Amino acid sequence: MSEAVDSLPVASKIRLPKQGWFVGLGVLLLLVGFAPTFYLKPVFGAGKPLTLLVLAHGVTTTAWLAVFIYQYVAASRGALKNHRTVGVIGAVLFGLVIALSIVTAVGRVAAANPQVAGTAPLIGLAYPFWVIAEVAFFGVGAFVTVRRPEWHRHFQLASFFTFIAPATARALRFVIPGGPAVTYGSLLISLLLYVGASRLDDGAGKLSRAALVAIGVQLAAAALLFASLSGADPWLWFASAITGYSL
Repeated sequence: MSEAVDSLPVASKIRLPKQGWFVGLGVLLLLVGFAPTFYLKPVFGAGKPLTLLVLAHGVTTTAWLAVFIYQYVAASRGALKNHRTVGVIGAVLFGLVIALSIVTAVGRVAAANPQVAGTAPLIGLAYPFWVIAEVAFFGVGAFVTVRRPEWHRHFQLASFFTFIAPATARALRFVIPGGPAVTYGSLLISLLLYVGASRLDDGAGKLSRAALVAIGVQLAAAALLFASLSGADPWLWFASAITGYSL
């Protein structure tokens, strides 16, 4: 953050705790969603054995989550110097998470048996790729707007809540069957959590409200666009090309 951030009045530095319920719920959804296949896998015994790639992805993701929580707490207490210092580590971990997410998703589809699964894995790849693209977009937005505190904060929240969508989808499977309801439900929950947390930014000015509207509209439009493209032929050709999986 810039000197402008450090010079923010105390009132603006302590707005974040009101958003803590939403951030905490997001963390809970992530832990619950990935508990059966990662965090508590020995207890549940769900899914295939963990590969080194999946293990690296899970550990890196958890490390980034820990950094995010620390930054959130530091910013809420006005410790912006600590927030800024740890942010460098967070940026590196964020890049690794994006890269490992892409490799893991592609590897899972490439290993599928085409005679058994048909084109389903290619269609299924649309969801993780869409989420990865959204998370990367908002993450880069947070980095670019680091000198614009109001926008920076919104981009960080949008990136985090979009990031938890896959875990939310898994958590939803505990209460409803899989399918479109889970896929689009997880995206809707991400949008609602982001809007809810952002609306509690009660000291925000016009720039913050503009960021809320811009990112909220983008998230809603993204969900609609994803719905229209997830099974389209151009997407299947693209997915086939990057995975080597024949149509």
